[in-house]
Amino acid sequence: MKQLATLTIGLFFGVVSAQAQEQAARADTARNAAPVAPPNPAVLECNTLVGRVTDVFDYPLTGATVMLRGRNNSFSTDAFSTNSDGRYLITSKKPIPRNTVLQVTAGGYNSVEQPLANCKPLDISLELLPGTKLKSDGRIKKTSSTGKIK
Repeated sequence: MKQLATLTIGLFFGVVSAQAQEQAARADTARNAAPVAPPNPAVLECNTLVGRVTDVFDYPLTGATVMLRGRNNSFSTDAFSTNSDGRYLITSKKPIPRNTVLQVTAGGYNSVEQPLANCKPLDISLELLPGTKLKSDGRIKKTSSTGKIK
């Protein structure tokens, strides 16, 4: 009987010891594992975006339209225009969602859609549409699709 009790106690402590060793091994593995990156937040950490819109020769495009829109059109703000230096400033009352696209358009130029990855200033360059003619002061003279512009 004494041997049976000793055997039972030995088995019990052996099981407890094995469980303790297993937990220690799991904790050690967790400590040595590569750090887990935090998930991407659903919003960018800004309410304001700035940047510049130019043509392919780096001349500023005055009056280009700049707006934000969600990929599923769930988020949009008002349209903003570039100033005489081609600069824009977009402000939003709520944080900008991560899946937002910056959309830039200007008459006589191809429009551009740029997905936003962060809040850093974003400069955009637009190309002239084929058939677009410019006046000497840089304004559009005519395009092949609309004809002469007065």
